[in-house]
Amino acid sequence: MSRVTTFFVSGILTLFAICGCGLGHIYGPGYYSETKVGEDVRRVTFRGGDHPMTGDLCLLRCAEVTLESGNAYFQVVDSESGSSIDQIPSAYPFHRHYHMDDPFLRDTSFVTKTIRLLKVEAEDGFSYDASEVRTAMRGKYEIE
Repeated sequence: MSRVTTFFVSGILTLFAICGCGLGHIYGPGYYSETKVGEDVRRVTFRGGDHPMTGDLCLLRCAEVTLESGNAYFQVVDSESGSSIDQIPSAYPFHRHYHMDDPFLRDTSFVTKTIRLLKVEAEDGFSYDASEVRTAMRGKYEIE
């Protein structure tokens, strides 16, 4: 290969590497968390996105947690939603290493659901079919 071709190929590969750094997966560790509260009870939180989408994605994560635990259904026994204000440090635009004292603020929505995991559909009250929820939400948001 010539030097120009080698330089061009390495430049393209570098560009792909740099562009790929900013892409994140919807289920990065900063977006959801779950806590085992009891033997068959989990508390699932999803942060980010707009309020309706945040609720849907929390429901999707509840379905995935249910299926990963070997269960087929879940009941939502408690649900919370809201917003939290996050501070984003900002760099002053005219000086490379000077940081402003006043950070930018970002409003981040969250939804937390406490779920009961079930092997079979609940006889009392409503229960979600985890497979159906997962299929519906992944289809709605085009998640593979």
